[in-house]
Amino acid sequence: MTVSDPTPDEAAALPDEPTGSEFDDDSELTGATEPTSSTRRPVSAKAAAVVGARVIVGVVGIGTAAAVVLGATFLDLPSRVSTPPSALVVPVPTAQQLTCPGPLLRLSDESGAAASSVFTLGQAVTRFSSTTGAVEQSRITASDAETGEAVAAPLVLSAAPDSQSPDSVVRLSGAQSQYVNLGDYVGFASAGCRAVGGDSWLSGGATTTGRSTLISLTNPTEVASTVTLDIFDEQGAVSAAGTSGIVVPANGQRVLSLSGFAPGVTSPVVHVTSTGGQITAELQQSIVRGLDPGGVEIVGPTQAPSRSVVIPSVVVTDLEAMQALRGAVTQSDDLIAAVRVFVPGDAQATISATLTSSDAKSDPIRFTLDLSAGVVTDIPIEELETGSYTLQIESDVPVVASARTTSAVLAGGSVTATDFAWFAASPVLVEDTQFTVAAGLDAVLNVVNANDAPVDVTLTSADGVAEEFTIDPESTLRVPVSNGTTYALGHSGRVHVSVTQAEGGFISSYVVDPQTPGSSPLTVFP
Repeated sequence: MTVSDPTPDEAAALPDEPTGSEFDDDSELTGATEPTSSTRRPVSAKAAAVVGARVIVGVVGIGTAAAVVLGATFLDLPSRVSTPPSALVVPVPTAQQLTCPGPLLRLSDESGAAASSVFTLGQAVTRFSSTTGAVEQSRITASDAETGEAVAAPLVLSAAPDSQSPDSVVRLSGAQSQYVNLGDYVGFASAGCRAVGGDSWLSGGATTTGRSTLISLTNPTEVASTVTLDIFDEQGAVSAAGTSGIVVPANGQRVLSLSGFAPGVTSPVVHVTSTGGQITAELQQSIVRGLDPGGVEIVGPTQAPSRSVVIPSVVVTDLEAMQALRGAVTQSDDLIAAVRVFVPGDAQATISATLTSSDAKSDPIRFTLDLSAGVVTDIPIEELETGSYTLQIESDVPVVASARTTSAVLAGGSVTATDFAWFAASPVLVEDTQFTVAAGLDAVLNVVNANDAPVDVTLTSADGVAEEFTIDPESTLRVPVSNGTTYALGHSGRVHVSVTQAEGGFISSYVVDPQTPGSSPLTVFP
């Protein structure tokens, strides 16, 4: 496995990170309205005779035509099959490419000056691997953020096709993590490295007092991208200047403050579309409650609008500590676990949601709600017990959804650490894949089988150790995984997958995306 080496500062910040080893994939991993009334007129005998004659002639004509057609069906015609000319074209294999979000960001410098400028908060630690063993690294060269040093920029990973077996599937995965403890910014954030695209839904963040949310747009391609932001909140669509025609230069990053478009918003959802070069998009949120830091998080894209939504794991770390924190702070509106749902379009939605606990000791939590069209709704879930929950939402119209929880540690009767996490809806995985666990905190792999039949799963670590599992219908597999390590994931059916990390009052989560498709032969017709 190819890994990036942390600096001495990073090594000191991350506890007990595992060492990497090469991860090489062999053959095993691969009405009409009613007529209106009218005045009836008498018909003369002569007229009736004329009409009758026309009808008779018409019938004879039809009969003659039918005879001609019938006769034609008994003629022996020559049989000829025509095959259109075509050519089988095999595209030149291309490199797999992923983009990692880069370090956490903030508005203003350490002194609080330059409030309109964006600055990086240290460096992220990235772990990655390919099935060929070779990964090329490069950094975004143009950014709105004042990076201060070359390594404090989004990282682009690329894995070229295997020169010995150019037709074989090359798998590439990566994930990053970062602790931060700098003034108002205290917390842990992890994120998966992702392939570029032209359409992303970001469900998370807020721009109310003490809540800061930035939009990061990264273009690793050689073509400039033009981006449009469609922003929605609890009142509906947000109308703001500057949300269209946003140019992200080739090999560049734009960082925009969400409050510049939608100030004082409690429940934003951002739809990001691009033309030209494709991009990756994330939100970066931080919270300050009064004078106390409330955590940081990178919010990756959630599943595009769908009638069936699966969030593999919503983690509640310590209910008692959360209750103590709610009693100690004044701005506690976002301390309660909540589900955020947006209904695009003009039709209202009726959703049925189910929260299923991982320990199966408590009954599932179920609720049904009617939600207005075009607005975002945060649904609080009071006093959610400590544990992990799979959230499934069924809707009569497509919806966008995510969930949020807050983490805290209670020591000596007081809260000593707090953080929060956004949990995105996971896209369905159809084919086997590979994923990397971010370094830093204790990690769990969450695999949901939303089918009505069992699914067999094989989890193979970088050192070749394989574990086999069977997931019952409508059930979730949760397996501890080693942070900083790459795994191959095989499965016999469709699944939804995420990685959650929680330890010592810190928490974060990211979904596992489908493997980016490789080149395949095409039949071309002139």
